[in-house]
Amino acid sequence: MTKNFQNSDVIWLDSVDSTNEEIKRRFQELMKPTWIIAKKQSKGKGRNGNVWFSSSGNFSGSVMFFPTVDRSYFHLYGFFFGVALYNTVKKYIKDGVDIRLKWPNDLMIENGKVAGILLESIQSPQSNKTAVIVGIGVNLNSHPNLNADFKKRYNSQCVANFSNHEICQVSFFNKFSNELKELGLYLEENDLASILKLWKHRSYDKGTQIQVSDNKGGVNSGKFLGLDELGGLIVGENSGVKKIYSGDVYFGS
Repeated sequence: MTKNFQNSDVIWLDSVDSTNEEIKRRFQELMKPTWIIAKKQSKGKGRNGNVWFSSSGNFSGSVMFFPTVDRSYFHLYGFFFGVALYNTVKKYIKDGVDIRLKWPNDLMIENGKVAGILLESIQSPQSNKTAVIVGIGVNLNSHPNLNADFKKRYNSQCVANFSNHEICQVSFFNKFSNELKELGLYLEENDLASILKLWKHRSYDKGTQIQVSDNKGGVNSGKFLGLDELGGLIVGENSGVKKIYSGDVYFGS
């Protein structure tokens, strides 16, 4: 997997609508793994069509790369980037602060969301060229004032609140980039599913109370029992065990 992250190009922009959209516009001209990082986004994208609020001083970036694995494994890159992001943020925060990955693609500190990962793939109609785009948004120094409500069930947070100092975007990216490279050296692309074990060690404990909302607005309660071999969520309910492959998840009662 080394080649995906070892020698990537990096393009810094002052502002952009969305780094994911900007990198898509450059798809045909990009021949090697490339990052686009913006000091500010005006229309950041979150999962399921949500908006990702991004203000100056925080991190907003997208990387495009060209995996050789089958498309059915592309979603595992969300867990790969999650582990690297956890490792990076962990270096900034004080000892004893609760930091966890939340299924499928969020990073939480003290049960407040500090980062989100958005995965997309794109294929050229003219050729077999296929790319994965991973968008990363991290609240480094500030966070939107989103009150926890029935739909969200958690607040947002920023890394600086749990660190001793303000965090530089460039320094953060360099550390994050190094974590991706190290993880890429450790993990073979044809064994991408082994990332799930590393991810689970950085998530919530088995047996944690969990609530899952589906796309119809229904909410089911249960217990977090881990992940299956595809990265699906295993939830224990009164009626038995259920596997979930899409939806929003809230840990805690």
